Amino acid sequence: MAEKKHNTQLNIFLVKDKYSKPDEIIKANSCRNPINIPISGYGNGLLYIKHSPEKYPKWASMFREVVDINLIGKTTNVSAAFLLEVNRRYFILVFGQGGRFLIQDDVCEERFGLLVALNSVDKESFRCIDKQSLDSIESHTRIQSGYETTADQFGLDVEQDMLKAIVGAPKNHALGKRMTGTDSLSVVVEMRLSNLPSLLSAYKDKFEEDLTATDYQWVNNISVVKSTSMVVDVLNEQLEAKFQNKDYSNLWLSIPQIINWDSVKGFMYTNGRKLVHPDINLEGFLSTVRGGQSITVDLLKLRRVFCADEDHNQVYASWPVHKCLYAEIDYDSNKYILNDGKWFKVSQDFVTKTNDEFSHIANSSLKLPSYMGGGEGKYNRDVSNAFPEQFALLDDENKIFHGGGHGQIEACDLFSIDKQLIHVKIYGKSSVLSHLFAQGFVSGQLIQLDSEFRDKMRAKLGSPFSDLINVHKRPDEGEFTIIYAVISDSEAEELYLPFFSRVNLNNTYKTLSGFGYKVEKLKIPVDDSYAKTKNVPPRKHKKS
Repeated sequence: MAEKKHNTQLNIFLVKDKYSKPDEIIKANSCRNPINIPISGYGNGLLYIKHSPEKYPKWASMFREVVDINLIGKTTNVSAAFLLEVNRRYFILVFGQGGRFLIQDDVCEERFGLLVALNSVDKESFRCIDKQSLDSIESHTRIQSGYETTADQFGLDVEQDMLKAIVGAPKNHALGKRMTGTDSLSVVVEMRLSNLPSLLSAYKDKFEEDLTATDYQWVNNISVVKSTSMVVDVLNEQLEAKFQNKDYSNLWLSIPQIINWDSVKGFMYTNGRKLVHPDINLEGFLSTVRGGQSITVDLLKLRRVFCADEDHNQVYASWPVHKCLYAEIDYDSNKYILNDGKWFKVSQDFVTKTNDEFSHIANSSLKLPSYMGGGEGKYNRDVSNAFPEQFALLDDENKIFHGGGHGQIEACDLFSIDKQLIHVKIYGKSSVLSHLFAQGFVSGQLIQLDSEFRDKMRAKLGSPFSDLINVHKRPDEGEFTIIYAVISDSEAEELYLPFFSRVNLNNTYKTLSGFGYKVEKLKIPVDDSYAKTKNVPPRKHKKS
């Protein structure tokens, strides 16, 4: 009599093809001796069952004082991993809460389940997605739908969102009734044990299908490299080699979050003798590494950058140098980026496309004074005070309170007599600069679409600047220019941004251009005399 099919929940991992021995794949020391599982017409698999001693359930302690706890009894959680070779590749099926922890680190294919699901699921059957956004807060988000729908209904930004997981129904019901794809593949499928090899073979084929022929080719643009991956070890070695060889190309430090410049006068480094550096940069950190000490990843994680006040006290925030470090490294025909303490893999096609689009954003011909320290607010005030006929100040102190879910809006930092909306930010990590781009996007949208906002902006301006805003008429095509001005002490003449900031600015540029704005980028240099007075020694207080 034929074996009856049952609806079965499978959780499947695909082992990387370089691993061919069970002991390389499974943590056998945590398990009983494996059990040979025969599969009709195919061969044997190995079932590894985790050692799980019996124990009283946690809730039993509530009754310990009034009843013999042995009357309640003990329980055990049985976890297992089933290892099966199909077409010269190993698969692992895990069972129970601890099954996945029986797998050795870094032996399974990343995104196996995600790619299988993308190539299997009906495009109109998505029920849930997980994404990581490379925006100002690098948020992790799960979005669930009350009904089956398409992927684009979840608001994915295909150039700034990394898809982490999807849930949907396969087009071919033989592959399952429902699929969840992450690194593993979780699927509810009607099957019998003898069907398992052919089913796993079909999932492997879906994993190897080319995404470029689908609507999901953008999924390969960016992916996080797991901290347990051996690639991270290679990248860290190359990073250390760059420091050892004094090759500082594509390496720099920047502020990893928005800070309050009113309370921060500069930055100090571990072992920096309490010298205050007005800005955070690689030169400042390198000055604290003495005596031929090697710069390793461990050292970068141990050493810290501190915000400091004028009395050399640590204030506000501090971060590991590693979290402030940005690096771009090419390895094995791929580009890898260290950002906010994590490595990302970026496809070469996406790198080329991003850089090409960034190069087509015009460099502004506007000439602004060099930065002399003190933060963005002081810089904006100094410029408007020095050139009152050319620039009006509309920065943080002149925010516009506007409803509709917006709150307080900065129309810009400086508004020029030439109808330029200038947004100024000191160079920082991608997450910092995204606030700059968002500021220009929100105000640009409101100026175009909201007459009430134009009226409020006009009220903040004195003559003749107020005369440039027509409350009753939207700006004409090309009438206003939005300039993103970044204060940077790099030696390059033109503005250079971190890769993810280039992606962000490219997208903002497309939208603002659609609103009819000219969009330009501008580098504000740091004054040479200021740059030479980077180290401020601690004040010497007289003894009372």
